[in-house]
Amino acid sequence: MSSRLRSAARLAAAAIATASVGASAQTYGFPGSSSDLPEGSHWWISSDHSGTENRDLSAVRFDATEQRFTRVKIPFADYAVNPKNSDWVIYGLPVSAIADGEVLTCWRNAPEGLKPMVHGGDDVPNPGRAANPPIIPRSGNHLNVLTNDGKVILYAHMQPGSIPEALCPFNDPYVANAEDRVGDLPRETMVPATQRAKVKRGQFIGRVGSSGASSNPHLHVHLKAMLSETTMGPSLPLPFSQAWQKDGAVTYDSSLDFVPLRAEALNQFPSAIHPDPLLRRGSITGDAAMEVAMEAAGDTVVTATRDISGRLVMGSWRLAGDGTFTKLSGVSTGEAATYLGVANPGLGRDVVTAARDGDGKLKLIAWRVSSTGVFTRKAEAGGDEISSQLALASIPGGSLGVVSAVRDAAGRLKVSTWETSSTLDTMTRRGNGFGEDATQVALSPVAFGRVAGDAGVFQGVVTAVRTPAGKLSVTAWEIGSTGVVFKRGTYVGGDVADVAISTLTIGSNVRDVVVVSARLPTGALRNISFDVTAAGQLVRRDDEDAGSIADVQSARVVGQHLVTSLRDSAGNLRVYTWDVDADSQLHRTGQELAGDILDGTAVTSTYVGARFVITAVRLASGGDVRLIAWDANLP
Repeated sequence: MSSRLRSAARLAAAAIATASVGASAQTYGFPGSSSDLPEGSHWWISSDHSGTENRDLSAVRFDATEQRFTRVKIPFADYAVNPKNSDWVIYGLPVSAIADGEVLTCWRNAPEGLKPMVHGGDDVPNPGRAANPPIIPRSGNHLNVLTNDGKVILYAHMQPGSIPEALCPFNDPYVANAEDRVGDLPRETMVPATQRAKVKRGQFIGRVGSSGASSNPHLHVHLKAMLSETTMGPSLPLPFSQAWQKDGAVTYDSSLDFVPLRAEALNQFPSAIHPDPLLRRGSITGDAAMEVAMEAAGDTVVTATRDISGRLVMGSWRLAGDGTFTKLSGVSTGEAATYLGVANPGLGRDVVTAARDGDGKLKLIAWRVSSTGVFTRKAEAGGDEISSQLALASIPGGSLGVVSAVRDAAGRLKVSTWETSSTLDTMTRRGNGFGEDATQVALSPVAFGRVAGDAGVFQGVVTAVRTPAGKLSVTAWEIGSTGVVFKRGTYVGGDVADVAISTLTIGSNVRDVVVVSARLPTGALRNISFDVTAAGQLVRRDDEDAGSIADVQSARVVGQHLVTSLRDSAGNLRVYTWDVDADSQLHRTGQELAGDILDGTAVTSTYVGARFVITAVRLASGGDVRLIAWDANLP
């Protein structure tokens, strides 16, 4: 099949899947991440588990010599001589929870089988499974998680010691009798109700192994209804979302073949699975730059860069439905610019840029962007002296214009509203607000701030700053109908080294949730969610940490989905996806890993054929700007 036909098939499948999204009330994330796989590998499923809804998940790499997928890391002939669990692609991969719940039964230190299978049926299990009675649970090291909607998910056969002790209180390697049951539950693995740990979707829960009744490394998962406190019904279809699947019975490996999983059980055998919401598509490389800001609307992506001579350069790019880019237009202003920002003033493709000019003052420029990407410079505004740091956002609520947040000449936070005409011929300051001293500034609009019981809504912006003392400070600023700015609630948190901020929407404009993405002094990424009341007060709801990072940017994709684009501690681009649920709780849903970069400078999202996340990065080799399109399976 040609790449064009495969791309068309993918988009057609995406359209069909979109039409059937509402088929299931509850769907589940995938229990793994592509960033943990060896390069060129995928998760994998080969059978329907003897006609049941149970599923055994493995992983494969594509062997170009044999032109097929294989589940072992080394040539099969070498593996057959001395088979080891560690030879399997899947072995040791992290497992994450696919739904919220609490641990009903578990075991964590059972030893694994002595040898995995070579051809099937020739594995050597641990003697504890052959004992009479068996002293290793059939599921080996496992978690049975009782979900919030009354079902049970089993994650089975994990590595000894890999399930965190905080999730499972049992540390013995063996049980006395694995067949001694209370209803359907092995008695010795039942966690007392007062000790049951809570599990969140996306949370690390262990590593893939081959413990219990397992002939080779794999992750067994199934979903059952809980009929009573100790009895379960038959296995139910387990519908996955926010992942991708493709036919595994092929002689090539291409990302173009993946189609989105949206509330669908795994019923294609064999198939390869991309376990994250984002799937990398096209990319394009531009000129070297020292700084990048980005905005997108429809099929047009606009970049504002500071080139290597320190001048502002505007660029436009066409994004096709298959995720490939074409350069449209570029214009250099010839003007010095640092601390760039770019935002849509509420007018299609048009943008407003903000920067500190050569005189150290804020300068805003309105740009009309034609359908062919040609720039026409329109109104200008600004004039404030700024020392450093700048953020720009659209005015919420449908008004035309932008909001700026800067660190002024005195080092204080200053928030200003700027109204634009529909022709962009004028840009007028409407209001100012002044905050605390700040060393870093981030900004996000809020159109539907409210909590249960509120009669009205909050409309304005929320700023996140790093104070001179190194603390996080989050402030809500109400914007009146005339553009006047009123300072409302403030939250002061712990130590941070870097901050970004985004606004997510729960339901159909039901309410907004603000998420601050911060780099902690330890280097870890922490996301913190806040509700904003109609009165502009901030209510902290939840936080979730991720890996060690060097810098961070964030953007809403759509609805309750968040993307954080960052440079990790190893210097690579890493792109996380997160969901915020109806209770403002954060869940990590995916993680992508790319190559060496100098910084992860910008991230945005747009629709064209399918939903895309666009990351703009500066490459480690030379500082060239690269745009990368990630196809986003995010309902």
